[in-house]
Amino acid sequence: MADQKQEFLTFIIGKEEFAVEILRVQEIRGWVQPNPLPNVPSFVKGVVDLRGTVVPIIDLREKFHLPTSYDGTTVVIVVHVLNSQGEKVVGLVVDAVSDVHQFDLVNLQPAPDISDSVENQYILGLTTIKDSQGQSSAAQMGTINEKFSDKGRMVVVVDLDKLAAEGLIEDILANA
Repeated sequence: MADQKQEFLTFIIGKEEFAVEILRVQEIRGWVQPNPLPNVPSFVKGVVDLRGTVVPIIDLREKFHLPTSYDGTTVVIVVHVLNSQGEKVVGLVVDAVSDVHQFDLVNLQPAPDISDSVENQYILGLTTIKDSQGQSSAAQMGTINEKFSDKGRMVVVVDLDKLAAEGLIEDILANA
């Protein structure tokens, strides 16, 4: 099988590390309070004007039912998502940005059937990053004990398109 390596931006939410495709990232901004919108879910913090484009701001921590707090490391990752109406720009609130890593998509492990924090439909797959030698592929993960050992840290790769596919983006922009 040929390698399908892509670069991903990793970020922190709570104690977990997540990743999105780096080619989808437009920019990383510090947290500023967006303009609120009526009749939207609580995880939609509002919209901001980004050089003439209305950008909805979604707090991924609330979306994934994780604790939220706004401090000096809270950032907004501005990303491009594809939905039924084409490409849209969305801001994702996270605790902190971590690094850029290269993952082999062929070796991504599927999400487990149960999760106590992140809704599985938004997960593209799981992989690990070795702390001492850079990255390690998910194919090198064996037993559950090895997944949580000192050999590396688990990263959840987020599927941005599925996150936007539920019609949420259209509803937010209609209210803006």
